[in-house]
Amino acid sequence: MQACKLVGVVPVSYFIRNLDSPAVTLSHHGLGPLGCKALAIALVTDTQISALALADNSIQAEGAKYLMETLRANFTIQHLGTTIIIVIFFFHDCFECIFFPAGNGFTDDDAKYFADALSTNSRIKVLDLSHNEFCGKGGEHLGQLLANNEGLEVLDLSWNHLRMKGAVAFCAGLKVGLINKIC
Repeated sequence: MQACKLVGVVPVSYFIRNLDSPAVTLSHHGLGPLGCKALAIALVTDTQISALALADNSIQAEGAKYLMETLRANFTIQHLGTTIIIVIFFFHDCFECIFFPAGNGFTDDDAKYFADALSTNSRIKVLDLSHNEFCGKGGEHLGQLLANNEGLEVLDLSWNHLRMKGAVAFCAGLKVGLINKIC
C-alpha cells in the first residue's frame, strides 16, 4: 500500500490478498510501468513469492527495468512469467526456460534487445512474444535471434505486424538457424 501511494497508483487488491502465496498471477491488471515500479518496491523484501506472472500489463521497457532491479535483490523469485527483457542479460544462467507472456507493448526497438540477449543464451527454450508491436525491423532482429540461438525451441510471434519485409527477414534467420541445428 505504501509503495502504491509513493508511486501514485491504485493498489491491486488481488496482490494484497495473495501476499502469502508462493505464486502470484497479476495478468491483465493494467499495471503499466508505474504499477511495476510499485510492485518492484513491494517485492524487494518479499520472501514468500517464488513465481510471478505479469502477462498483458503493458509494462514496457521501463517497467521491465524496475522489475529487473528487484530481481537483483530478491532471490526468492525463481519462476517468471513476465516480459522482463533485462532479466535475460543478468539472470540468463538462473533459468532453464523463461516464458514471456504476450501483450506488453514491445516494439521494433525492443526486438533488438531480445536478439542481442538471446544470441548467446541457449538455455531459454520458450519465448512468447505474441500480441506486441513488432513490425518490419522487429522481424529482422528476431530473424537474427533465430540464426544465432541454438537452444530456442518455441517462439510465438502471433498477432504482431511483421508484414512482408519483416517476415522475409525472419524466415531468412529461421533458415540459417535450422541449418545450424542440423549441421
